[in-house]
Amino acid sequence: MALPKIVVRGKKVILLSGYCKDDFKGIREAQRLGDYRLKVDAEEQLLAAARKNPDAVAFGYVAGVWVASA
Repeated sequence: MALPKIVVRGKKVILLSGYCKDDFKGIREAQRLGDYRLKVDAEEQLLAAARKNPDAVAFGYVAGVWVASA
């Protein structure tokens, strides 16, 4: 899972940073099954950044702020 895609405000976006995997089965089994849970830093700030940049397809978490990257 190099770059996860999540749905924000009804649109799939790519997270470049600002997340960590929270495996609940074990790393190898989870990777095999594609069964991941993500912890996203500052979710409310991500939603605000998505509102400000509705055309963005990727976001990164830099210096405590979500930034539209593409």
